[in-house]
Amino acid sequence: MLSRVASHLYWLSRYLERAENMARILDVGHSLALLSGSSGQDSAAIEPLVITDTLEAFRETGQPATAENVARFLAWDPDLPSSIANCLESSRENTRAVRGSVTSEMWETINDTWLQLQVRRRSGEEPIDSAFFDWVKERSHLFRGVTFATSRRDQPYQFIRLGTFLERADNTARILSVKQGRDETDADAESDSDYYSLSAVLRSVSSLEAYRDTYRDTIEARRVAELLIFNPQLPRSLRSCFDEIDHILTALPQESGRQARRLAAVIRAGLAHGDLEDVHRVGLRAFLDQFLSENNSLGAALHSGYMEMR
Repeated sequence: MLSRVASHLYWLSRYLERAENMARILDVGHSLALLSGSSGQDSAAIEPLVITDTLEAFRETGQPATAENVARFLAWDPDLPSSIANCLESSRENTRAVRGSVTSEMWETINDTWLQLQVRRRSGEEPIDSAFFDWVKERSHLFRGVTFATSRRDQPYQFIRLGTFLERADNTARILSVKQGRDETDADAESDSDYYSLSAVLRSVSSLEAYRDTYRDTIEARRVAELLIFNPQLPRSLRSCFDEIDHILTALPQESGRQARRLAAVIRAGLAHGDLEDVHRVGLRAFLDQFLSENNSLGAALHSGYMEMR
């Protein structure tokens, strides 16, 4: 399989997953901003910027850091590569470049998403409400469902899945790092605001019901971390993502991907055999920062092994 084709397939799914993740973050961030009781420059308003590592880019715009401005920036800004609008467009362009490697249903789903986005853009409103964020999530879910239902289980399918799970793991780790890492420096008893913040973490990764089914108790920071890091049955946990990544890599050419397979195996082993005590020995934030660094290294190894022109 050509490295150029592999790269387009990998990135079309990463961009689509990134758009969905951004919608999740903004939807929950909007709720937290309302709970804070302020639309001004507070931590709740800028938290989506911190999670997505776009705080400096936003500050360069000179806009006041209100929840509305932050949401519009992350959803629609034409100069921000990771904005929802740009991610959906990039996903469509990558899909168009490899139309022969995807099914007609997959292309029609991505293209229709892009066309519907243009309708919203031309309306002049550029929505930033829950209905828009839900639409972004639904379009991402639709593409994954169509891919599962229509695509052969060959190398193109595996590269699409690989991009999805690598991007998903990055998002889960970032949300945990920002929203829970601060607990290490805050020894106060949990308040109502802590409860709603932890609920928001779970909602942002569609895991609130899973938490209740697993623990059948009040929401606690330690258990949220345990669920989202180590639970192999939760689709957006770090462990689940790397179970999938490790499995996918066994279906790809072995020689060119040796470094990537080694890195993925090391990361997965730590998640499969570690526990929360191991995390707290080094600190939650330090653990997640290390994970993000290793995840980035894996992305670089995948690019070197499969997507560089030779």
